[in-house]
Order: sequence, then structure tokens, then C-alpha cells
Amino acid sequence: MRIRRRREQPRHIDAPNSPEALIRSVAESLARRAVVDARPARSLATVVELVENDETDMALDDLAHVIECFRIPIHRAEYDQLVAAAEQLDAMDSLTDLKIEQFVSERT
Repeated sequence: MRIRRRREQPRHIDAPNSPEALIRSVAESLARRAVVDARPARSLATVVELVENDETDMALDDLAHVIECFRIPIHRAEYDQLVAAAEQLDAMDSLTDLKIEQFVSERT
């Protein structure tokens, strides 16, 4: 009897400026800053999971809701990454409907 080992598939590596990479980068950056509060950190981990499952549109929308719900301040560079991702996905309404720009902090 032969036992077959399940080979793990290599993780899909996104181009640095792809919507997936941009959204993942912002979600992970916010999660690192949110370590003191587990609620947004768990929600941000869900955003990364959506990206990994090729649900990028949903990930952008979910990330915008997490930022708005927890009132998470975001850096200008992070917001610019989200705008770039939203433009590529033709989904700017995910950011504008929730007025995410109000959470932009010019401080780093």
C-alpha cells in the first residue's frame, strides 16, 4: 500500500502593484498597528483571507467597512494604495461611499 503525500501548491505571488498585493499590504499594515485590539485584527485577517481566495473586490469592500467600523486611522500612503487598487478594480465606490478619506492621517 502506497501512501501519497499531499503536495502543497505554491502560494500565488501577486505583482507588487496588483489590487491583491495593495489590499493585502494595507490590511497587514493596519493589523500590525491594531495588535492592542483583537477585534479589528481578526477582521483585517479576514480581508487577507478574501484576497488569498481571489475575492479581491469583496476584500476591498470589507477593508473599507473595517476601517469605517473601527474608525482606524490610515496613513496617506495606505490610502493611496487603496485608491490604486480600487481604480484597477473599477470599485472606487467602496471607498467613497463610506468616506474612507476622513480616516486618513498625514502623520506616519
